[in-house]
Amino acid sequence: MTHVRSLSLFVLIPSFALLACEQTSIRSEPSAGSASPAATTKAADPVKSATTAGGAATTAAAAPTGAAATTAVAGGGYPLTAVKTVADNCTKASVIMATSPKSTTPSDTPGWQWTRQAMLANQQFKIVAGDPTAPMQVKFSVYDNGTYSALVATCHDGVTCNQLAAMYKAVVRSSTPQILCGPVAGMTGEPQKVDILAGGDARASVPEKTDIIGLCARLSACMIATDQSTPGNPGLECQKAPHTFKTSCATRYPCSEVMSCIAK
Repeated sequence: MTHVRSLSLFVLIPSFALLACEQTSIRSEPSAGSASPAATTKAADPVKSATTAGGAATTAAAAPTGAAATTAVAGGGYPLTAVKTVADNCTKASVIMATSPKSTTPSDTPGWQWTRQAMLANQQFKIVAGDPTAPMQVKFSVYDNGTYSALVATCHDGVTCNQLAAMYKAVVRSSTPQILCGPVAGMTGEPQKVDILAGGDARASVPEKTDIIGLCARLSACMIATDQSTPGNPGLECQKAPHTFKTSCATRYPCSEVMSCIAK
């Protein structure tokens, strides 16, 4: 059985930060309870309008405090309180989404499947090939420290990266995304572009019926994106016992079709 092991965070300087590891072998984290897909019946597709922000470049990181910290919510509807944010007007913002043992084929690293399905279920974010030039645009690259590869999302501004990390933490509950303002330290060589959503073709990014990791990641992403009150950690629970989940529903598109299938 394939499992996903979360790796703990360590300081970026001078070495590489090991976060949100999405390997093909992940340790389950304690959760509030297991989720049953059949219990979630909402059919709304989680494509929401996004708030925007811009401004001058800054290198200072700032997390919400006090009352603002308890009420801050990402533009896509995800709470910012679960992540350490950077300044909204940071123009060199990025998010370390996940890490995996170094691969000779970065774009095919199995660990990126959780990110792929999270992005597919949250299309308020627009993946671009070049540098982002507008709010809610995101570019994905793979960085290397010689031992591990890191999947890093670059954003147009701090607002977008804050929202992206909040979404990812909510959808991939065992993850530990880290938001940065400034360069990604501790890496070797030039980052390599990675095609998270099959050349922009969303339907082509839907997992095959034999891809258990992808199916479980998509089920979980659609369930949580549709209803954030979904209990437990359905992605990991599905990997442990895929026969107890309607994994065949995960081959459908968009998420509204996945949820309709689950509810039947």
